[in-house]
Amino acid sequence: MNRKNRVSRRHFWQMCASPLVTASLFTLAFPTTPVSAGVDQFQICAAELLRAGISRENAARTCAEALYPKDLSLCVLKIEELTPVAADEALFACMRVRRPKELASCMVNINQRTQGSDPLLVLANCRSTIRPLRFSECVIGLSREIDFSLPSALATCIDAEDFPR
Repeated sequence: MNRKNRVSRRHFWQMCASPLVTASLFTLAFPTTPVSAGVDQFQICAAELLRAGISRENAARTCAEALYPKDLSLCVLKIEELTPVAADEALFACMRVRRPKELASCMVNINQRTQGSDPLLVLANCRSTIRPLRFSECVIGLSREIDFSLPSALATCIDAEDFPR
């Protein structure tokens, strides 16, 4: 009788645990942030683009089209404030990359840590690379240690393979 009681308890817990686990997983699938939080990112995007000097119409269109509006506007603002690149040029580049925050970091790092950089050339190379942060480390390291000119370091790093032989 004791064995039967143990088996029925185990069966009871198995029956209860399955719906409990299913319900827990179901609740994890829904976001915990309120729906209105999505609206804030568009407002932030528009405010930051306006602060960077982008026209109202262009800011509205760009923020509406962006997958991650805050990342896009942060990219433009960071490049515009910390480099000699104009906001419109920064916006053009930031809209055409998967990782706009990394693009901005790449651009700012190279601009601040190297001498004699052509900002538009640096921006074009940071936009072209798949891994902007690794690219900026490569450019900075080569230009400092090997005494490469910046255009040579940019060309060498953009041509490099991710996985050397």
